[in-house]
Amino acid sequence: MTANSNSPTSLQDINLLHQHLTTLATLQENGDPLFSIHLDLCTPLDALRSKFSLWCAAAVVATPARKRDSFKAARAEVDAILKKDWPESVRSLSIFVRAGESPLSLMMPFSATLETQFSVGSLPAIFPLVQLKDRFHRFVVVIRTEESSRIFEITLGAVSEQILATLPEMRERVGREWTREHYHQLKRENDRRFLKDQVDMIASLMSKRGLNHLILAGHPRHVNTLRAALPKDLESRVADTVMRAPNGNDYSDVLEDAIHTFVEVEQNESRGTVERLHEQVCRGGLAVVGVEASRQAMEYGAASELVISEDLPNPVREDLVRMATALEIAIEVCEDDELLNSHGGVGCLLRYRLIPTDAS
Repeated sequence: MTANSNSPTSLQDINLLHQHLTTLATLQENGDPLFSIHLDLCTPLDALRSKFSLWCAAAVVATPARKRDSFKAARAEVDAILKKDWPESVRSLSIFVRAGESPLSLMMPFSATLETQFSVGSLPAIFPLVQLKDRFHRFVVVIRTEESSRIFEITLGAVSEQILATLPEMRERVGREWTREHYHQLKRENDRRFLKDQVDMIASLMSKRGLNHLILAGHPRHVNTLRAALPKDLESRVADTVMRAPNGNDYSDVLEDAIHTFVEVEQNESRGTVERLHEQVCRGGLAVVGVEASRQAMEYGAASELVISEDLPNPVREDLVRMATALEIAIEVCEDDELLNSHGGVGCLLRYRLIPTDAS
């Protein structure tokens, strides 16, 4: 059995993203305009530059006269970034820039796609990054064929580690050293060892990274054989399967399908979290809903998870996710969820029940 590991530099390591989010969430405002730019690089750069220019023309009018020099300096820095050429693997870009007395310059490329957004204010707009982090956890994809397995660690939509396991060759020597029965017995043993080695590699990678999700892909026969060989703890982490074999040595389409499949799994988990929140609220359990109740739960240290709708008004949404990020509270972002929106678009699962402040 041969194995080799290829660990390309990830476009954006999730731990580094966590650090950046904490920095941005705890950033002190000082009155200077802070640009928060999120760009979909699938859009031609000329079009993005034009959109940014038009947006700046409107935004500078609303900037106090005494702060326009800082605005222009920040704009010049963003303009310089937009002149760069990015490889095709970079699909989106987040930029945070502030000039003036306490300058800030932070740029983050991603393999996943972000919606183009421009904003300026005294504090950074981090919800798109929170949403990206929630949608694309770190997970493992295994694409199995008859004679090899490719094991991918996916971080924020990009391959952050890749391990190739290949079945060792067996020279058929029937009629000389081996009988045909002997050969088939050795082949079965060889296949079993190969399968065990794959399981060991998957277990090692998931344990080392603390990963909880696994996607299996390939021909149904190969996928089912591998799944049957997984121990119970690993089998329970199989989020879904992609029954599609790669096209020769081209694994890109299958990998893309696996990433899309994981996004759907994450959306289902979000719905499950909302249903759990709803159940707790209905029976007066460990949950609160509404903006003020959620903010209070986080302030008092009672919140274990913030559950927030992307449909919540932007200023409120930004305030709540900044607060949760600064306090290191888990965040679940939900898309188009009518049940959560019926609760005001936000809620918190609690560690313990809050006592009303007006209780005697």
